[in-house]
Amino acid sequence: MDGFPLQVGDTGTIAQISPCVGGLVRTWVDGGESKLWSTPDADWLFENQATGTIGRTMREEHRFREAAFLSDDGRKLLVLPRFPLETDEESLKFAGQVLRLEAPKAPTGTVFDNFYALLGRAVQHCVTGSEFLVVERGGWEAPDEPYCLFILTLEDGSPISIVETAPPPRGSQFWEPHIREGEAGATVRAPAATDTIDVVPALMIEAITRWGLDPWDLALTFGRR
Repeated sequence: MDGFPLQVGDTGTIAQISPCVGGLVRTWVDGGESKLWSTPDADWLFENQATGTIGRTMREEHRFREAAFLSDDGRKLLVLPRFPLETDEESLKFAGQVLRLEAPKAPTGTVFDNFYALLGRAVQHCVTGSEFLVVERGGWEAPDEPYCLFILTLEDGSPISIVETAPPPRGSQFWEPHIREGEAGATVRAPAATDTIDVVPALMIEAITRWGLDPWDLALTFGRR
């Protein structure tokens, strides 16, 4: 990166950020418009999303989305970590990453592969970090549907993997056996094990691709019960 793109006096606001796939990322500013961007620094953002390390903003109680500081000139995105490098009685020290933003270009051919990998990483983070994942529309006033949820829970003392989605993903060979007439959504449940968790991203993709939305229209929401 040539020079340091964030200058003294730069102003901006907190923005929710979409999955960064195919070289593109969308931002949502509270009370403002949504914007799609290309970024030359897409690789860094893609590699760090869904790892539990990027700063978050509250979606609702106990639910959070990844967020960053969007400069008012729309040329920079400052991504801060969730946790400080150092702390003392009077201060916190964070190591932020500044990403360059540009007018959106055509996405690269890696959109599907990137999104699938990002979902897989998010699922594994939830398993190790004791969180749940909801894939849903991005934005500060997003509707409750469509959504796709992954969560681990206990039933009779045994860990259970649950994937739940609405509306029902009709036409999917994965989901059709789990769709019940008259129900608003569909749920797949299985004992939590390596093989059942490994298929979770495929189940989620099967549902999400039926929403008619691009990955940049979506947000990954993380939470704790």
